[in-house]
Amino acid sequence: MSKKILTDSGCSPSSIDTLVKNKVLQSFKVKISRFALIQVDDKPIELSEVQKDAYDAVQKEFTSKATVLLHGITGSGKTEIYIKLIMEVLESGSQVLLLLPEIALTTHLVARLQKVFGDKMGVFHSKYSDNERVEIWQGVLSGKYNFIIGVRSSLFLPFDSLGLVIVDEEHEPSYKQYDPAPRFHARDAAIMMAWLHQAKTVLGTATPAFETFYNAQNDKYGYVRMDKRYGDAELPHFHLADILKDKKKNLLKLDFTRLMREKIQEALNHQEQVLIFQNRRGYAPYISCDECGWIPECEHCDVSLTYHQYQEELRCHYCGFKDKVPIKCQACGSSKITTVGSGTERIEENLSLLFPEARILRMDLDTTRSKYGYQKILEEFGSGNVDILVGTQMITKGLDFDRVSLVGIVDADRILFYPDFRSGERAFQQITQVAGRAGRRNVTGNVVIQTRRPDQLIFKQIISGNYNDFYQQEMGERRQFYYPPFVKNIKIVTKHKDFKTAETAAIQLKNLLSDIEGRKIILGPEKALIGKIKNLFLFEIWIKLEKNANTQERFKQEMVRIISELQGDKRFRSVRFLIDVDPY
Repeated sequence: MSKKILTDSGCSPSSIDTLVKNKVLQSFKVKISRFALIQVDDKPIELSEVQKDAYDAVQKEFTSKATVLLHGITGSGKTEIYIKLIMEVLESGSQVLLLLPEIALTTHLVARLQKVFGDKMGVFHSKYSDNERVEIWQGVLSGKYNFIIGVRSSLFLPFDSLGLVIVDEEHEPSYKQYDPAPRFHARDAAIMMAWLHQAKTVLGTATPAFETFYNAQNDKYGYVRMDKRYGDAELPHFHLADILKDKKKNLLKLDFTRLMREKIQEALNHQEQVLIFQNRRGYAPYISCDECGWIPECEHCDVSLTYHQYQEELRCHYCGFKDKVPIKCQACGSSKITTVGSGTERIEENLSLLFPEARILRMDLDTTRSKYGYQKILEEFGSGNVDILVGTQMITKGLDFDRVSLVGIVDADRILFYPDFRSGERAFQQITQVAGRAGRRNVTGNVVIQTRRPDQLIFKQIISGNYNDFYQQEMGERRQFYYPPFVKNIKIVTKHKDFKTAETAAIQLKNLLSDIEGRKIILGPEKALIGKIKNLFLFEIWIKLEKNANTQERFKQEMVRIISELQGDKRFRSVRFLIDVDPY
């Protein structure tokens, strides 16, 4: 009996201690797991004919390849194939690691996998407390957990006999660790770790990263394609909504086109659920003075402050600086301060005004800070207590809900026209992934994409699901202008509290790097896109290095030597040099 039960029923701790002293009771400690026992569902996993074929094809590829790309469209049933592969490896006595890009995904997928694997499976991510993570660590060491599902940090658990590594949604940018160091890509690290353990790797996705697809096309990886949805569920119907056309006709209301509003109302009338995607949190990107155009900026970073209405504050998303919302313009004194643009918070408010009868929830970094924030929101949505879920990229992948019949993308242009050579690839991936949440059972889903440029070729390719055409077009441009996967990209950032010192260090570094032998293109130094973060000025140097092992090894050694010498120079002793290989 637990001591707590006795104290709760009225026994004082001193009375219990007296009974123990007189040997009436015995006291001893028992190690109790922080994780609840899971009831296993003994129902066998049954694969459809398409899934069986894909499973057999993966096994066949494993005979000659250590890594296999499982390219299955959204809703094709990749999870069941994962389960079958995991069961086989666990029966052989080896360990399995299933990597996911987001904590939000673990809450949804864990429930499905726990029914199959029960307490043999451990979950590892940053929302767990230190004690819970230590228990998982010790469980892997002791052999209690032979199967781990987790985010990129789970790569560092003490595995000793890995047999299989699965990287789900392998294209996801969140697999890349940006800050702080070590800066690594979990997908690439997972493939390397599997090689060290002589294990197999499965890379699963509906929209492969170009580097992955390039390796599969060049026979470095095995390749298995699944182009039918599970249970013959139909792919969703796409609709392009022209924002500018509606604006000219006064049909645009609270950031929503007439078509979007009609489709949302239609779904609500049929008691179906809606996902609304906007890849920006907060109420509005910034506030501005109507009279002079003044925009409040962060005191420590070169960015405008984002307006958060719920907390009634302006916030920097880079350093966390917060400020009160000004009543008057600090430049001209005008009281005409207005919000510009829309974040998830504002979209949520606009929807509540347009559809007052709808039950609306928001899922972004601000609403999921608590340990079980993700789980509570997804449980509410999954149980049907929510009609519309507004979210950032968290809602774009892996979620599987029967009643979602409509997906709305508020501003596709914001993804497509971002200043990054991968913006087209990211737009294709994000729109395809979030569209895949619609109509995953017996309901044909609808996807409404709001854009100012409906004539863009990429939208036709997304609607037709023509990944190959899009890939060929983008790869032609990358080959022409020397971008990955045809070159190795390296970014070096110099950071210092003094603008001139950061710039001088970057110029000196660029000149020294130029003298290293080997084919390369060095761009910069240039002030970073966000030139100051946390009171430190940033300058960037970009290096495009030929894909030759000897050249890369020589360049790496020389680069480390040069930076070490610069740090020995008293002018640059306090300058921080940050190296990031394949930064995006």
